[in-house]
Amino acid sequence: MNKEKSTPQIEILPEHIIDQIKAGEVLERPASLIKELVENSLDAGSTEINIHLVENGLDLLSIEDNGHGMSFESLPYAFLRHATSKLKNYEDLYHLYSFGFRGEALASVAASARLTCTTQPKNLEETGGKIIIHGGSQELLIPYRSSSHGTSLYIKDLFYNTPARLKFIKSKISEKSALKKMLYAFVLSNSQTSFSIKWDEKEREIFKVVAPEHTQKRVEQVFYSKNSKNSESEIWNASEFYQDYKVEVYFTPGTHTSPQYRHHYLFANNRFFQDKSLHLSVLRTLEPLWRLGESGHYMVKITVPTEELDVNVHPNKTQIKFLKSDVIYSLLVTSLRGALKAHAKEASGSSASSTEPLKQEQFFSREENQSFDLLNMNSAHQSFDYRPSGLGLMSSQTQPSNQSSSPVLGFISASIVLITLENKFYIADIKKIISEYVSTSLLDFVKNDELSGPLLISEPFKVPRGKIDSHFEDLKDLGFDLDRLNSEVIALRTLPRFAPQNLSRDITFCLIQYFEQNKVSQFDSLEFKSFLEANWPTTNLLAPHTLTNILENNNVKNSVLVLLDDKNLKRLL
Repeated sequence: MNKEKSTPQIEILPEHIIDQIKAGEVLERPASLIKELVENSLDAGSTEINIHLVENGLDLLSIEDNGHGMSFESLPYAFLRHATSKLKNYEDLYHLYSFGFRGEALASVAASARLTCTTQPKNLEETGGKIIIHGGSQELLIPYRSSSHGTSLYIKDLFYNTPARLKFIKSKISEKSALKKMLYAFVLSNSQTSFSIKWDEKEREIFKVVAPEHTQKRVEQVFYSKNSKNSESEIWNASEFYQDYKVEVYFTPGTHTSPQYRHHYLFANNRFFQDKSLHLSVLRTLEPLWRLGESGHYMVKITVPTEELDVNVHPNKTQIKFLKSDVIYSLLVTSLRGALKAHAKEASGSSASSTEPLKQEQFFSREENQSFDLLNMNSAHQSFDYRPSGLGLMSSQTQPSNQSSSPVLGFISASIVLITLENKFYIADIKKIISEYVSTSLLDFVKNDELSGPLLISEPFKVPRGKIDSHFEDLKDLGFDLDRLNSEVIALRTLPRFAPQNLSRDITFCLIQYFEQNKVSQFDSLEFKSFLEANWPTTNLLAPHTLTNILENNNVKNSVLVLLDDKNLKRLL
């Protein structure tokens, strides 16, 4: 074989193929397109933005704004790659005050769709223009004048020139959910801009301008429908400051089981972004308020100096790097806990029926990484009996008024609990409950490749250097990231979400003990289950709401509960 003939030659790609490749990088789906177009409108100083989508933007996507527009001379340059008015030199990348800056979005749209754009400059004496581009080929460019300034874009047959991209478009429900997520992100973060959104031939959604001090009104409009009752549309909010950093949080006490109905938004300097670590921090901090496996709506607005924020991480600009991420985490968790604490105070203050005033310390004197016991905040007298002496069951006179919300009736001994479900009575061993729950949850964590969440303050453990150090990677795979501080102390940095905060230290310590055994070479869920059952401490009894959440796990419920017949129940009582 002739080597010279078989060696492929390096050639420069034609411009139209380069444009299509760039289009695939920037425009992954209709949601990424609407993001780029709305950002352009906002950068143009628009106070009104009207959007119309047909077939989730695949057939038609139109956007009209009242921004400063473009002149006839500038219009063709807007659709060239890397043409932008927002960057002059490299340093501008780290002092960004605009959303778009790469000059790729309009070029990508023009390369993959049929596009018509009309524009009129703010100075109405200047001439605007109209341009038509089909698949990267300019079909028309003429002067255009209008009585009102702004820009209108009509995009038809998205991806018709890149049909391979259409194969990767997901279901209609998935695409519409992604579009809604992106559109509502702009609605939430730009309350001083009015938005009008129309889906196919349905009635328009109107979001009127809201003053900055009334941001919560815009949040309520997005989070809840018009028909929601006042009690259902409650929103809690708080904020924290540190030097030039600020974090504002808005979240709902109510939850949703289905992910497509949840609103989860993170903003940095009004720019929507996604960050799994921050998301998990919100879920973990609000874990005592939200039911296990569910979550409510939340919005987090972060304000930082522009030079301490890097948005030039990925072409879609939804990934961000913070110079001081530790400050962000601290402010976020502190503000969320502050809101929980404020509402717990309010609720406890309203319990006037109590003859003995409720002491705040009994609910909020836990360590920094532990959660607030919000189950107790509606009642000054929690009559769950934690005394392990004898038959410490509640009498009928001391049963709590909210018994229906918790199946836990009380403790028979230090490790045996009495439970009622569907008018039947059961007993269960706390050690069996914990061992079943933790071992199966760890198995699911690994199987589903889930992520752990960072702790605001690392949890120290006094463990001398030894065999455990060789298992740090095994523990990290289970969601428990440990780091050795010195020869005697290790620190816990992260936790998997399934681990209740008030049990996190005991679970971690049992894992450390398990891996320190000489016979253990790698994690085995059944082996660890037996180890937990034999070694779980019963000195600190579980709070009823923690048990209630754990018992919602069907594996636990079906394997550890022992039914009491009438005869045994009477004997017990």
